[in-house]
Amino acid sequence: MATVATSIKYDGRVIDFPLANPDENGIADEVLHENLARPTTERTKRLKARCRWKHASAGEFVDAEVRAGIERMRFITEAHKASAGQPEVIRRALGLANILNKSTLVLQQDEFIIGYHAEDPEMFPLYPELAYMAVQDYLVSNYSPEPKEEAAEINEYWKKYSMQAKGERYFTQEELLQMYQVSTMEAPGFATGYNSICPPYETVIQDGLLKRIELAKENIDHAKKEMQKVPWNATTGLDWIAKIDVWKAMIIADEAVINWARRHARLAKIVAEHFETNQERKEELLEIADISHRVPAEPCKGLKDAFQAKWYTFLLCHAIDRYASGYAHKEDELLEPYYNISVKDKSFQPMTHTDVIEMVEMERLKISEHGAGKSRAYREIFPGSNDLFILTIGGTKPGYVDACSDMTDAILEGARNIRTTEPSIVFRWHPNGREKTKHLVFECIRDGLGYPSIKHDVIGTEQLKYYSQFSKNNNGATDEEAHYWGLVLCMSPGLCGRRKTHKTRSEGGGSIFPAKMMEIVLADGFDWSYSGMQLGPHTGEPTTFKTFEQLWEAFRTQYAYATSKVIRAKDIMRYFESKFLQMPFVSSIDDGCMEFGIDAMELSEQPNGWHNPITTVVAANSLVAIKKLIYDDKKYTMAQLITALRANWNGFEEMRQDFLNAPKWGNDDDYADGIIKDFYEDIIGGEMAKITNYSGGPVLPVGQAVGLYMEIGSRTGPTPDGRFGGEAGDDGGISPYMGTDKKGPTAVLKSVSKVQKNQKANLLNQRLSVPLMRSVHGFDIWKSYMDAWEKLRIDHVQFNCVSTAEMKAAQKEPEKHQDLIVRVSGFSARFVDIPTYGQNTIIARNEQSFGADDLEFLNTQL
Repeated sequence: MATVATSIKYDGRVIDFPLANPDENGIADEVLHENLARPTTERTKRLKARCRWKHASAGEFVDAEVRAGIERMRFITEAHKASAGQPEVIRRALGLANILNKSTLVLQQDEFIIGYHAEDPEMFPLYPELAYMAVQDYLVSNYSPEPKEEAAEINEYWKKYSMQAKGERYFTQEELLQMYQVSTMEAPGFATGYNSICPPYETVIQDGLLKRIELAKENIDHAKKEMQKVPWNATTGLDWIAKIDVWKAMIIADEAVINWARRHARLAKIVAEHFETNQERKEELLEIADISHRVPAEPCKGLKDAFQAKWYTFLLCHAIDRYASGYAHKEDELLEPYYNISVKDKSFQPMTHTDVIEMVEMERLKISEHGAGKSRAYREIFPGSNDLFILTIGGTKPGYVDACSDMTDAILEGARNIRTTEPSIVFRWHPNGREKTKHLVFECIRDGLGYPSIKHDVIGTEQLKYYSQFSKNNNGATDEEAHYWGLVLCMSPGLCGRRKTHKTRSEGGGSIFPAKMMEIVLADGFDWSYSGMQLGPHTGEPTTFKTFEQLWEAFRTQYAYATSKVIRAKDIMRYFESKFLQMPFVSSIDDGCMEFGIDAMELSEQPNGWHNPITTVVAANSLVAIKKLIYDDKKYTMAQLITALRANWNGFEEMRQDFLNAPKWGNDDDYADGIIKDFYEDIIGGEMAKITNYSGGPVLPVGQAVGLYMEIGSRTGPTPDGRFGGEAGDDGGISPYMGTDKKGPTAVLKSVSKVQKNQKANLLNQRLSVPLMRSVHGFDIWKSYMDAWEKLRIDHVQFNCVSTAEMKAAQKEPEKHQDLIVRVSGFSARFVDIPTYGQNTIIARNEQSFGADDLEFLNTQL
C-alpha cells in the first residue's frame, strides 16, 4: 500500500495529507513509477518499446549492440584528402557535403520525424578531426567501427591535423599531465572533443535555406564589386577575400543540406510507392516525403514542417558536421507560431492538441536513441545518461510578459506521458507565468522525472544584459533579445534566436574541482592520494600557517592557477577552431555571420563565459571545519589533521566525528554560511571574474556537477569535512552535501540565498517527500516553496521525488524498474542504468518534508 504523509498541526488545525489520486492507494511505494507511463498513442507505445537507448553506465553502453559507425570518418577523410590546397573553410564545407551526399539514410517503421546521423540506428559517428585519443578509445573497445583496420588508418591520418595535435603544442608536458589527470581540473576540449552549441533554429524555420543561399550570393556579388572599385585600396579590399570564401562555403553547405533532406524525401516516397502495404502508413510516408522536399529548403508552413526542419538542423549541428552535446533552444516560443497555424487556425497541416502531444513524444524518443561518440571519460561522467539533451520552456517575453502557451503545455504533457530521461526540460520561472502551466511542471516533478529543473527568469535575463556590455563589436544582446534565452547545457543561460547564440564549448563549459584542490592545498600542491605528482604551485607547508587567512590565500593561489590554465586551453581551442574547424552550415544560419562574412567559430557578438566548479561544498565545509576546530577553538592542530587525513581517518574516528559534526552548509547556520558565502564570492566567483576569455568578457562560475561529483570523489583523498577518501563529492554547485542538510527545506533556501555576487549559476538539488508531493496539498506546498525561492533570488532548483523504498527495490530487481527515473545532477537518468556507487549517493540525499515552521515561512495557504 502507498505511504501517506503524517498529519501536522498548522494554522490552528490538523492538516491531513490523503493522496490526490485515491487510485494510487493500492500501488505499493516500491513500484509506483512503473505505473505512471501513459503514451498518448499506440504508435508512441510501440516506438518506446523498440527504442534503441544509447545510455552508458560506468563508461559502458547498457545496450551491447551499440557501436561506432565508420561512414562519417570515411567521408570526411575522403574530402579532406581531395581538397588539399583549397581555403580551409571551403574544405570544411566540402567535408560536410561529402558526408551528406554519400551517407546511408535511415527510415524506421512508425516514425514521423525522420533522419539519423549514422548508417545504422544502433550506431553513432566518430570525429577524428577533433581528438584522436577519443577515437583510439573506441578502437580498443567492443564498440569499434568496422572494418577496424580502416578506422585505425583514418585515425592515424588525422593525428597531425586534429585539434588535439594543434592545441597540445602550446602547453608544457607538465601542464598537459596535470590536465589529463582530471582531478583538480578537467582535460582540455582539444583532447576530449566535447562541445556544445545553441543553433539558430529560427532562421532555418523562418527563412529556409534557399533564402540563406540567396543572401550569401548577394553578399559575394557585393564584395566583388567593392574589390573592383577604382582606386584600389588594399587596407579594406583584401578583407573581402576571406569573406567571399566564407560565403562560398555557406552555399556549398546549404546546397548539400537541401539535397540531403530531399534524399530523405525520395526514400520515403520510394518506400511508400513500392514497399508499404498499409494504406494509412503509405499516405503518411508520402506526407513525410512532401515535408522533406520542402524543408529545410523553404520556410516552414505548419507545425509538422517545424518539427522536421528543427530535427534536421539538430542532427547537422550536434552530430554530423561536428559533435555537440545539448538540445539548446527555447522550444515553446520557437514552435508556438506553427502550433497556432496547425492547431488553432488549422490553415496548414491541421492537428489537434493531442496530435501535438504525440509529436512531442515522438521527438523525445528520437532524442532517446540519438547516439553520441563521446570519449570514455564523458561516458563515465554522465552515468545512466545518453547525453545532456536539455530544452528550455516558459519564462517571459520583453516587458516580462508571460511566454507560456499551449505549446508549452504540450511539451510538458508529452514528457509526463512518455517517461523518457531525455530530453530534459528547464522551466524559466516568473511570477507572471500562468498557473495552469506551472501545475503541469509540478506534475512532471511529482511523477519523479527529475525535470523540469527551474531557473530564475529575471536573473537569467539580467545576466545576458550584463554580458552584452563586453561585446567586441558593440552588438551584444538587446533588452528584447535578452528575454529570449535557453540553457546551453545544464545550467548556463545563452541567447536563442537568429544571431549571437553560443556556437562552441570554448565560450563556456569545462570543470575544476575544489575538493581536490583542498586536498593539495594541505600538501603544498602535491597529490599524494591519486596521481603522485605536483598538480599545482607550491603554496607552502600548511603546518606553518599561523592564521586561517594564510590557508585561504593558499587555496586562492591553487584555484587561480587551475582556472586560468583550463580557460587558456579553451581559448586556444577556439583559436584553432576558427582556423581549421569552421562550421559553414552553422555560419549560414546565423544572421551575424551572414552579415559580416565571418565564420561562427571566429565571430563573437555576445560574450557568455562560464566554467564549472564541481565539489565546491566539500571544499567549503572543509574550510569551515578547519577554521572552527583548528584556528578558533584550537582543539586540534594542522599537523594532527594532516596525520589523520593521510591515514584516511583510520585510528582517528573521534577526531573525524568532530570534523564531520562541525557546522555544515545548508542549515541556515550563520557561522558556516558566512565563511561559505565569502568562499563563493571572493574565491570561486571572484578569481574567475578576473579572467578575460576569447569573447572579451569575464568568466563566471556555473556550479553543476553532472556525474563528476562521483568521478572526482573517487580520485580525491579524505577531506577535513569528515569525508573518507574515495567517497563522492557534493552533488551540485551549491547543494548541501548529501545527508548534511538537517534543518529542513527552508533552511536550505535561506543558506543558498546568501550567495548573490558574481555567480552565473549554481545548481541546487532538493529531494522532496513522495507522499507529501502526491497528496491533495502537494501543489500548494510546492508552489509556495517556489514563490519563496523566486523572492529570495535563488538562481536554480531541481527536485528528486522518488522514495528510498523504490530505489532499494530497483537495486534488488532492476529488470522490474525500467521506468524509474531520478535526477542525478543537471540531468535525469534511469535509476537502473546508474552504477551502484552513484545510486547510493542519491539514496543518501535527505528526503525533505515540510513541517509547520516551513509552511509558516513559506506563507503556505492550505
